[in-house]
Amino acid sequence: MKNQEIIDSINERVIEGLKEHGMQWFKPFKAGEFNQPMNRITKRLYTGFNVFFLHFECRRNDWEHNQWMTFKQASSNGGRIIKGSKSTEVHFYSVSYLDTKTNKFVKDTRKIDLSNKRYKKIFGLRVYRVFNIAQIEGIEPLSSDVNVIDFTPNERAEEIVNGYFDREKPLTLNHTEDDKCFYSPTTDSITMTLQGLFVDSDSYYKTLFHEMSHSSGHKDRLNRKTLVENKGVHGDSETYSKEELVAEVSSLYLTGIVGLEPKDSSKNSQAYLNGWIKFAEEDKKGVMVHAMTQASKSVNYILG
Repeated sequence: MKNQEIIDSINERVIEGLKEHGMQWFKPFKAGEFNQPMNRITKRLYTGFNVFFLHFECRRNDWEHNQWMTFKQASSNGGRIIKGSKSTEVHFYSVSYLDTKTNKFVKDTRKIDLSNKRYKKIFGLRVYRVFNIAQIEGIEPLSSDVNVIDFTPNERAEEIVNGYFDREKPLTLNHTEDDKCFYSPTTDSITMTLQGLFVDSDSYYKTLFHEMSHSSGHKDRLNRKTLVENKGVHGDSETYSKEELVAEVSSLYLTGIVGLEPKDSSKNSQAYLNGWIKFAEEDKKGVMVHAMTQASKSVNYILG
């Protein structure tokens, strides 16, 4: 499958997810880090845009466990795919090195000097097909209680917030009675309305996560183009809109990990949804895929 075909396929699924569930389809299937989509056999978590698509499949099919495996993994571990089950695609980028003198790929990179211009770095996109644990007989899902910390949502949110600001000094957090919440790249500071002025504490954290995502794009952190090249123009600015999508998706993802239920979530997210469905339908360059990938990087950076 060619890259553009993959991008087109992904965009179709993005639009379908947005129309069915709004921005909430970006939220993890269940609260808690353990419920991020994972490979049932290797126990490794999926990353990038795979996170959102596997969540969507769980929602659409009402599957209880966000655990997946390939046909080969199921067969090798005593499982059997239920007849009629449809697989789900996951995508991974791979890196290999081509020896331009021999025109062969290097099998063991430890034996060569990768800085030598003789070796050319090649990026490839691999597609795998996986099945949810609900589509497999003979293999039990891992308990959802494994490694789940018993915490109240606000305590976990504070842990994430404090950990991030402790690591990312001189980034600062300021509060004001004004109805303003924003991140300033110039001063590397986040300004938030006082918590007591929000409709509930969960909404405060959701908004703070949004601004923290913006800050992760600072030139000394992830150096995200949509933030660094944003000249502060709002409204119809395409760069501004892309950065806002990254921040909003990051916020919803963190909100789901913590297990928060902000009352203002649906109202605020709808504003992003209205414009982005149209944008996704017209997207020919995979901007939606890029935005979701950047959001995943932002979340991973914030979590440390």
